[in-house]
Amino acid sequence: MKLNLITFASSLASRESIFTDHHELLDAINEKYDVQYIFPDELNGKLSEGATMVLVGSGGVEEMVKANIDRLPPYIVLIADGLKNSLAASLEILSWMRLNDRNGRVLHGTTDVIMHGIDDYAQAHEAKRRLRGSRVGVIGKPSGWLIASNVSYHGIRERWGVEMVDVPLEEVVKGYEAVTGDQVQDITDQFINQATGIKEPSRDEVVKAMRLYRAIKTVVEKHRLKAFTLNCFDLIPATHTTGCVALALLNQEGIPAGCEGDEQTLLTMLAVQAATGELTFMANPSMILDNAAHEMVFAHCTIAPAMTDRYIVRNHYESLSGVAVEGIIDPMDVTVVKCGGKAMECYFISKASLLECTTNPNMCRTQLHLRLDQSLDYFLERSLGNHHVIVRGDHVNRIETVLRMLGASAN
Repeated sequence: MKLNLITFASSLASRESIFTDHHELLDAINEKYDVQYIFPDELNGKLSEGATMVLVGSGGVEEMVKANIDRLPPYIVLIADGLKNSLAASLEILSWMRLNDRNGRVLHGTTDVIMHGIDDYAQAHEAKRRLRGSRVGVIGKPSGWLIASNVSYHGIRERWGVEMVDVPLEEVVKGYEAVTGDQVQDITDQFINQATGIKEPSRDEVVKAMRLYRAIKTVVEKHRLKAFTLNCFDLIPATHTTGCVALALLNQEGIPAGCEGDEQTLLTMLAVQAATGELTFMANPSMILDNAAHEMVFAHCTIAPAMTDRYIVRNHYESLSGVAVEGIIDPMDVTVVKCGGKAMECYFISKASLLECTTNPNMCRTQLHLRLDQSLDYFLERSLGNHHVIVRGDHVNRIETVLRMLGASAN
């Protein structure tokens, strides 16, 4: 992987001495990355492809960095191994950056710690690059109860490089009416046969859900959408089925698909997938079980079958109609995350332990009982809306890095 290192050092130090003084760290970087060293007098040209970071080679470079700040990346990673007063200089630079609304951080510690940080930021750069140019669909208007979950289309285009596209719900309805049951027999059989069981829905109900899946997939392909959110509740009276299975299967195919027209949560799903390569689960924080132990239940009626260890075919909880997915996941570590705000400027993130999957009849079908590392005061005092995103595994550092590079700050 390519890496640009913009290198600052005191005028008292020669370029050769920089490589000698910091040879342990630079040898490790050079072994893993194709590095281009760029000095301040070479900053006029366009940077090469790849992540760009700042190597602080000594003290006394604060004014030099300040003078070149507009030539540096929007998010500035300062690498300091502590030799030659590099850490002290980096902290002064970071403080000045914060006073001037520039985002960044210092990477410091052992060589292994710094290398781990460089890897995170290099991968985050790639994730951010993959996001740019994406088309994200809002199919139908957001549900009326989501009064704090919309985004500024212009703000998202500026911050993320993502284009938000409005798609009429009528396109899905017309597509659904054009799909016949015969066209979805095979995928219906596969979905039922791979399930652990089927409770409320009849086979005919599953066929209708699969017709809707085929219709939505056609709309996604037509509009070249990399992700989408759907006003699924407005579809129920128009199609007499629910979108839960369609969203589950499209998520499984690597197309982040969100519920209820929730734009902020969909973009969170998109960012998490770009950062980790993992599938995501969008869920309601449904009940706090133990504040002191940070235990609560998250629930929703759709989850990608590939995220589960097994699943049961159910009906949709709120409407008691259509088809939903009750996913069961064995105990494991997960990450809970939400990025919110009109321009996605705030985020919450926490590692959590999945303790069990519950079966409360008064909640949505897939129910995860989690113990979070972070205090639950966040949900009760400063929550970023309703829905949150859950991904299997501990990905806190990688996801947080991507969100920071996208301009968000911890809530």
